[in-house]
Order: sequence, then structure tokens, then C-alpha cells
Amino acid sequence: MDKFLNGGLNLIAKLGCVPCILDDIYGAVESLGLDDDIKKKIMKECLEFLSENIELNKEPSFYITAVHRILKRISGIEVPFAKRRDLCNVMGIELESKLDQKLANLSGFEKFSTIVKWCIAGNALDFRTVGTGYDFSIEEIENSLYKLADKLEVNHLYDIYEKAGSAKRILFVHDNVGEIAIDKLLIKNLRELNGSKVISAVRGGAITSDATIDDAEKVQLSDVASSVILAGPDTLGISFDEMSSDFRNELNNADIIFTKGQANYYVFSEHKDEIKSPIVCLLRTKCEFVYSIFGFSDNINVAVII
Repeated sequence: MDKFLNGGLNLIAKLGCVPCILDDIYGAVESLGLDDDIKKKIMKECLEFLSENIELNKEPSFYITAVHRILKRISGIEVPFAKRRDLCNVMGIELESKLDQKLANLSGFEKFSTIVKWCIAGNALDFRTVGTGYDFSIEEIENSLYKLADKLEVNHLYDIYEKAGSAKRILFVHDNVGEIAIDKLLIKNLRELNGSKVISAVRGGAITSDATIDDAEKVQLSDVASSVILAGPDTLGISFDEMSSDFRNELNNADIIFTKGQANYYVFSEHKDEIKSPIVCLLRTKCEFVYSIFGFSDNINVAVII
């Protein structure tokens, strides 16, 4: 069986992650229009943090969360990139409406697979993608989604469809702003498959491009989800150290778990032995560290059960 199905993965951060973490936080600092003194203070503290934690014994998302919390604290900006976040949500809502019309004549597995491919393409609705992503225009991101929606290099959709069809309670862990609007199509479809309850989990505070409870309200996520809960505070992806009691309860009671994004792939792969349910990971890879796991030499679309 493939190594990403059978366990044994080591998704703890590597030394090669350090330049990406620094590139990411530098891209963020530059995009916010801060004074040079504030920029220097942020970068100095981020470098100090990384040098003190160079043993790298946690997932990459832990370190990215930490440096972005430094940015928020020193800059005093509670919701960095607020305008970009709102633009992504507007784009996501528009795409959701367009796609909903296209799906009207589809049914069964064809409808499910089409929605999943779009949800994975929607994972590219991420303006932070390793540093230089902060400079991408919203229009460029939207155009790229149409090119990505037909691709699925790692495809476990039949198995996912079968398991989802027998599930009564599903935990859906969202990733980015914007894409959560497209996720609504999949949640609606999952509920139609078997009358399942689908519990959506979002972040309690803003961190890079991750979706919060405020974003969930903006895209009206509660219109399709059985309930919307806080996964925890402002962490990139889920933190098993900082998760909320509500999230832990759903994690323990779900028949199947759907997760979005690379950060959640890191975390759930590392903690899969603590979880009794199948874990579905839907993501667009963002770096060599992850796409090489699947045997590819460039970024790919992934729908996998771990």
C-alpha cells in the first residue's frame, strides 16, 4: 500500500522549510506597508524564534503560525490582509454561484467528483502561497482555478465516495478564505448522499489566509453545514495542542473527516494514529516537501485517504 496510506510518514519540518518560512513572513511584512523599523523588529524576532527552535520537532505549520503571530503582535494588526481576505471571499461566492448552476444536471459520483475537483482547485485561492504569493492579483488566482479544476494527480475519489456515502456524521475542516464558499457545494452534496450531519470547523482568529468564523458568516456557511464550530485560535491549519473542546469532541465522534489544505495534511498525517475515523485530505500541494511524498516533481492536486 502507498506510504501515504499506510503510515510511517515524517511530516515534521525539515531544514529546507526554514527558507520558505522566512520567505513567507518577509512577503507578508512587505505587503502590509509597514514602517522599516517595524519590519526590522518583526524580522529580527522571527529570526530569533527560528534560531531558538532550530531542532524543528514540529510540523511546518507550527512555525508559520508562530512567525505570523509575531507579525500581528508587533504590527498591532489583528486581521492582516483584511482587504485581500474580503476579495477572496467575494470571488469564492461568485464562483460558488456559477458552479452551482453547472452542477444542476449532474448526479451521483459524477457530481461528487466534479465538486471535489473544484474544491481542490479552490485550495489555490491562497494569496500567501510561500512568500511571493502575497503579490499575486486576485484575478490571476481566479484564472488559475479554471486550469486546475480538471486535474487530479492523486485520485482516491471512488473510495472517498463510498466511505462518505455510509457516514452519518462528518467533520469538515476548512482551510482558506474564498475557498470556503466553494466548500459549501461539497458540504451540501455530502448531506444529500446519506442525510449526514456535516460539522464545519474554522479558525477562531485570523492567520495568513486561513478562514475564521467571520469568514464563515460572510459566505453563509451555516446555510449548508449542520453546525459551524471553532477549531481553535489563530493557527495555520489545526493545532492538536490548541484545539477547542468542541473540535476534539467532533474529532472523536465523526464517522469520517474531510480536511482541506497542505497544513492540515501535515498535522493529520502526524496524528492519524490518534484518530479512529478515515481522514480525507483534499489539497493543492505548495512545495517539494509534500509533492515529492506522492512521487511527483511539481505541485499537484490530491484527493487521498490517510
